[in-house]
Amino acid sequence: MDASFRRRPQSGSRLSALLGILAVAVIAGVMIAVSVTPAVALTGSAASQGIGLFQHLPSDLEIKPPDQKTQIFAKDGSKEVKIASFYAQNRDVITWSQLSDVVKNATVAGEDVRYWQHGAVDPLGMVRAAIGDALGHPLQGASTITQQYVKNVCVQEAENLSTAAAVKKAYDVCVSPSIARKLQEARYAIGVEKEYSKQQILLAYLNIAGFGGQIYGIESAAHYYYDTTAAKLTIAQAASLVAIVNNPQVLRLDIPGNIAANTVRRNYILGVEVKQHLITRDQYATAIATRTVPRITQSTNGCRASGEAGFFCQYVVNTILSDPHFGATYQDRIDNLQTAGWKIYTSLNLAVQRKAQAAENAYIPMSSPQFQIGSSATSVQVGTGRILDMVQNKTFSQSGGSSTATGVNFNANEVLGDSIGFQPGSTYKLFTLLDWLETGHTLNDVVNGTGRTIPAGDFTACGQQYEGHDWNVHNDSSVYNGRTSVLRATAYSINGAFASMAQQLDLCDIQNLAFKLGVVPADGETHPTMYLPFVIGGSYGVSPVSMAAAYAAVANKGVYCAPIAIDSVVKPDGSQLAVPSAGCHRVIPEQVAIAAEYALRTVFQYGTAAGDDTADGVYEFGKTGTTDNAVQTWTDGTSSKATTVVWVGNNGTRQSLFDVDFGQCAAGGGSSASVQRHCVYKDVQTAIDQQYGGATSWPAPEQQYLGAVAPTLNRPASSGAAGRHGTRHPAAPTTRSTPRPTAPTGPAPIATPTAGVG
Repeated sequence: MDASFRRRPQSGSRLSALLGILAVAVIAGVMIAVSVTPAVALTGSAASQGIGLFQHLPSDLEIKPPDQKTQIFAKDGSKEVKIASFYAQNRDVITWSQLSDVVKNATVAGEDVRYWQHGAVDPLGMVRAAIGDALGHPLQGASTITQQYVKNVCVQEAENLSTAAAVKKAYDVCVSPSIARKLQEARYAIGVEKEYSKQQILLAYLNIAGFGGQIYGIESAAHYYYDTTAAKLTIAQAASLVAIVNNPQVLRLDIPGNIAANTVRRNYILGVEVKQHLITRDQYATAIATRTVPRITQSTNGCRASGEAGFFCQYVVNTILSDPHFGATYQDRIDNLQTAGWKIYTSLNLAVQRKAQAAENAYIPMSSPQFQIGSSATSVQVGTGRILDMVQNKTFSQSGGSSTATGVNFNANEVLGDSIGFQPGSTYKLFTLLDWLETGHTLNDVVNGTGRTIPAGDFTACGQQYEGHDWNVHNDSSVYNGRTSVLRATAYSINGAFASMAQQLDLCDIQNLAFKLGVVPADGETHPTMYLPFVIGGSYGVSPVSMAAAYAAVANKGVYCAPIAIDSVVKPDGSQLAVPSAGCHRVIPEQVAIAAEYALRTVFQYGTAAGDDTADGVYEFGKTGTTDNAVQTWTDGTSSKATTVVWVGNNGTRQSLFDVDFGQCAAGGGSSASVQRHCVYKDVQTAIDQQYGGATSWPAPEQQYLGAVAPTLNRPASSGAAGRHGTRHPAAPTTRSTPRPTAPTGPAPIATPTAGVG
């Protein structure tokens, strides 16, 4: 709320105000006598009436911690670095030891010169203030610091109400000149001084007081107006800041026209300090001769101050706003983010983040004249789900988008990043492969890899014959036609072979396995249409971070951990708030995961990701994905420690990346935009390996998952194999380690195939 609103003049004549203050002073004097010396016998009807009036007023003021800013931190080496702050009131709460004597002295001199001598209410001060006000000298305040603290608590509670009308109504009550309000304030103040020491009250006052605009508390005021701390303020600076609380709108230092008025008030405070022997004559002379020259230092509110970590910051914010751990309702979560004073420690590794962003910048332009280019990269720690980096080829913007800036997080889903995701291409074949192995098939089983039209009735969905359209399956090249092993089909991402595998599986099992591994529609759709081509390329947009968590589950030998961005949240009192868990649990049998890893390793050895291996000897495996005509391209790879997923593609257009030249990419072996993902992946995973290491070998799969060695293993099929159709492989046992999931949807008609070779 603007300070001018808080300081609006109230109605009532000066005479009535004078009489009211005198009445309060008399009654307060009686009440103080009763409170401090209850054994004193008081006589007279006035005294009795005063005591009775006070006895009917509430005295149990509930004092809550002042609103504080919430701060988000990320790790940079061994240091926790603040990447963002959120606040309704820009306040940094400090301790008594962080408060310099010059601030304490200036506050007492300016607001309550007898603070250390009197009780919660100062009748002499109230009388003196009333007389001064009547004579036109309103420099002396009628309220003690304790009373001002009580009023500030009231104002803060009013400002936290949900509507402007409610705020105004409650605020007017807090600052009303009525005798009833002043008496209540006095009784509250006495109750506060019974519970707290003078030091505690002065500190609380300096932490809650308003210093103009959104600046609250002496620490934030010192930073904002003088780019320093409360502990390092000079005598002149401290007096000029304390001067502001007398009338923030008129005396705040960020309005140039206020400097002269602030200096007058500052000099008055300095004069009181020297008279009360709080500063020496020499210190007074130096301070009074010092020009009031503020050094305004803005504090940025929100993720726009996070730089290259902006998208990750917004991911954290959206996690808070969408999760009941952080408040029962959405409004509660907003309020907590802005006022609870949490310190949020995240999973982000800033050293890796910088290198990941450098890789994006090196290989992917922020914009293209040919299409709406988008790209992102993210890494998830294996075994914990912790997100280690999150970058993309745009700058973060909270105020709309452009060709080079956006508020949409390409790595996230709609809830956490406003993205509806991207079709994953052949990276989705992971789930067909896992289901193949889990239902008793082997890597060396031979299937028909030829591109062809397959009758819809050859497929099963949720235990029933699929009733959609026939499927015209295409391979990227006729060189992949013919019979082939599943191992070789994985290395070269052969569509025809995976279609043949799906003929021996249940489509619902494949999709539900993806769901169990966290790969669900990014737009929140719970029952996506199950078109036949989904088994080789997905039928819905997915988020890169969900794909990273799925591949990390394979590296974790079948234990899935949901991606998380928040490690811990510390409250102002030092206690910790419960935060969302990764919920690590087994989804895939360990030996199935090991066998899948064995197949996915061939992708990096000699398949579609050949050349993507980092040069550090860390064992890596994964899968690539390219949708039809290279509209979307992916590289998903992992070590035993961390998984990296890179997406490069169209963000709203359908331009073929084959036809766009981005410059040479050594890892991809060309300059086409379709291969740039390889270079981004290699650079990011190299940075990951440097930080986290990784195994240099992997357990061998059990023989039951290998099967008999296929004669075509590792040997490309000749183009003469095109058009050959082998017999369907006999159905293997379909026993699963877990019950078959309920079908997410019934059979659906086929759409135009959109998945291509990886």
